Amino acid sequence: MRRLLIILAREYRMRLRRPSFWVLTILVPLVLAVLYALPVIAAQKGMRQATVLVVDQTGLFDGALVSTDEVHFHSMPSLDYARQQAAKDDLILFIPARETTIPRDAFLYHTGSSPSLSLQNTVNQQLQTLLHHAILEDVYQVEPSVYHSVESTGIRLHTQDGATGHESHVRVKTVVGMVLAVLMVLALLLFGVEVMRSVQEERQNRVAEVLGTSVRPVQLLVGKVVSVALVAVTQLVLWIVLTTLCIKGIQASAPDMFAEARAQQEARSLATKGTEATVQYDTPVQLVDETVEGLTAIRLPVVAAVFLLYFLLGYLLYGALLAALATRLDDDADALPWTLLVGSPLAVVLILATFLVRSASGTLATWLTLVPFTSPAAALLRLPFGLPAWQVTLSAALLLATAALAAWMAARSYRSHLIR
Repeated sequence: MRRLLIILAREYRMRLRRPSFWVLTILVPLVLAVLYALPVIAAQKGMRQATVLVVDQTGLFDGALVSTDEVHFHSMPSLDYARQQAAKDDLILFIPARETTIPRDAFLYHTGSSPSLSLQNTVNQQLQTLLHHAILEDVYQVEPSVYHSVESTGIRLHTQDGATGHESHVRVKTVVGMVLAVLMVLALLLFGVEVMRSVQEERQNRVAEVLGTSVRPVQLLVGKVVSVALVAVTQLVLWIVLTTLCIKGIQASAPDMFAEARAQQEARSLATKGTEATVQYDTPVQLVDETVEGLTAIRLPVVAAVFLLYFLLGYLLYGALLAALATRLDDDADALPWTLLVGSPLAVVLILATFLVRSASGTLATWLTLVPFTSPAAALLRLPFGLPAWQVTLSAALLLATAALAAWMAARSYRSHLIR
């Protein structure tokens, strides 16, 4: 046991001393924090209100277009006059008259860069809505109050568990499950390859042969695999802590900007209805955003515990397999194709992910959860939808037994190919 601890400490310290470990440990939280803040910053920078000069020869839209935070409409008597009054970045919306009462074309002129797709959609949506209302009112004599009351109604479909009454949040759980599965596959292959490279280095510099004279091969292999696992856990913990600190720092540096972004996210969306903006429901109903509801409904401590369990067991399995593979590869062999071959069962789960989330309790999903080579990814993919305790227990037991068998085989290969 003492020799095993010495090997483990040596491998652990050796990896912590590598500059690449600390570079990744610092850069990844910074990148994640930037990715978190970038959409908010971009949204704030892009909130400059555009000015659109409206020249309406039909008379249907004059004065009816509603200005928003994104666009301000200003009526003009003629196209020539609008061009004279237009500033550098102003847009001109020209709606020509036709012999028929229903206009077919509208033109949005710009002198600088093209207007954003969001702005174009806003203008087009208002034009379509106003034209729709004009047809209903003029042709079918439908009163504005009637179609406003119809369009302001809405129904929200709630999918709930019949026994508990809890919302299902299928969309949110689907995204969370796929993200967890992808993270699991990346983590297993990333740290498994680390073991593989370590074995290849020892094969080249003959360190294994020197250590093999004083320790058993299984001790050397277990020390290497466990040390990489400890390094992985250390790096994951540092990533979580540093990412949290970076995000908190960014939020503290611009509290007003992030408070406004959160307020916009929680606010109910308004639908432009001709000359007024009406709430989707007649009675104001404060509904929390579905994404926030779905994430709140997921028990994050359980997800973290199950993720850690399958990561450790899956890492022991794939780390042992890749270590055994590294003992048999030639010095100049390309290890990438073999690594992809070993990790192909995990890739199968990602390929079938769309089908599996549609039937998370189906036969195929259950079998992939129980098979040791696919269980780490399949279990995490199904976890947000609810994973029976017996499947977790049986899957973890089979994964542990397979990992022990793989470690035994890797130790034999270690002894026969590295320690001569």
